[in-house]
Amino acid sequence: MKKKWYKGKVFVITGASGDIGSEVCRLFAPLGMKMYLLDLPGPPLDELTEEIKNLGAEYVEKMAFNVTNREQIESEIKKIGIKEKYIDILFNNAGIGSTCSITNQGSFEEYRKIMSVNTDGMWLVLQAAFPYIGRPAPTKKYPERREGQLIFSASSAGKTGIPNLAAYSMSKHAVVGLADSVRLEYRMQNHNIQVITICSAPAKTKFWDSTPEMKEWARKYQKRGFLYQYVEAKDVAERVMKASRKYKREVFVPRWWWLLSYLQVMSHKTAGKLLIKIEKEKKHLHYRN
Repeated sequence: MKKKWYKGKVFVITGASGDIGSEVCRLFAPLGMKMYLLDLPGPPLDELTEEIKNLGAEYVEKMAFNVTNREQIESEIKKIGIKEKYIDILFNNAGIGSTCSITNQGSFEEYRKIMSVNTDGMWLVLQAAFPYIGRPAPTKKYPERREGQLIFSASSAGKTGIPNLAAYSMSKHAVVGLADSVRLEYRMQNHNIQVITICSAPAKTKFWDSTPEMKEWARKYQKRGFLYQYVEAKDVAERVMKASRKYKREVFVPRWWWLLSYLQVMSHKTAGKLLIKIEKEKKHLHYRN
């Protein structure tokens, strides 16, 4: 999209006040968009709203939003739709995670909690927003064509299995599948709705501080060395912006992480051995310490 395309357009983001969400908002605000920041209420959302107002957004509104509350999702998205008529960019960004898996006795309740946010929440938000996605951009050949963008926070875990993060990985695989399917459906209908998935390596965010187990997983992960250090939330946000400007359907952060997907296609066994080796070496480091 050309820079002038964004001015006056409607941008809706879930999980707005998180580390990555807030960085994304800071990058899009100077483009002069109408921005709706959806997240759980609290000081982070309040502070971000005031900051975005000063960064050049044409309009900013915060909305208390819980992606596990179906009635609230339908109500708040409808308010935006009635007021604006169109949603030009929907960034489905809210997500959670934990070290929930089968072999480490992760509970079904914890599994459902992750799926209700990461998968059900994305489905419900997209379903509620569907009537408003994109605005008319007719051509002679396609007089009903609409134009806009859908951006999904997936994960590198959505491209391969991750030991001891099975529920999270499962949820992100579902996000990738949803995005891939919707992209094809819009193409079949001759709409120019650009569907983008963001597949990031672990980023330096509060996400990994959610439980003691997640903190420990992250600590061991980073002990693997330089290639396994966290990416910065700002780096992820910049890749989101570039994907939007250039329409990159699937974005990996860092870029070389696309090799993970390549390994899965070329040799599922090879990729699996690599991930198992990483987990075993993390345990070995733990015992040594």
